[in-house]
Amino acid sequence: MEPRHVALCFLFRTTEAGSEVLLGLKKSGFGVGRIVTLGGGIEPGESAAQAAVREVAEESGVVVDEASLTALGRVRWRFPAQPAADMDAAIFTAVEWAGTPEPTLEVEPAWYPVDKLPWEGMWEDAQHWLGAVIAGTPLDVLVTLNPDNETVSSAVFA
Repeated sequence: MEPRHVALCFLFRTTEAGSEVLLGLKKSGFGVGRIVTLGGGIEPGESAAQAAVREVAEESGVVVDEASLTALGRVRWRFPAQPAADMDAAIFTAVEWAGTPEPTLEVEPAWYPVDKLPWEGMWEDAQHWLGAVIAGTPLDVLVTLNPDNETVSSAVFA
């Protein structure tokens, strides 16, 4: 079975308090109740960058120009106990956009200081690779989940 292809986009801003990243509390769909980044499935005929732009707009109302995206690499998730959940994500960042994040039916967006991320509310695997995104370091990581489909068996960087 082919993994689901998704695009994730991390928006960053600098305030007087320091650097912040836009994340959101997932209110519906996969990952409900967790703090996640903005993003979702790549639709047929759509590039990963186009999907990132569309998903940011749908989940927060923020408009990002495709030319403002920085492609960092990919994260691949494998769920041996539930292969239908396997995902391959294209990871993007952006520091320029228009609008103010607003709640949607799917996500309650919020800014978080990059040095005080809400780890306890996030998927465990984020602790393995999100630091590379925060640092702006290119990444290619394969995350394999345990049979509980939540905890990490391994996270291997290529």
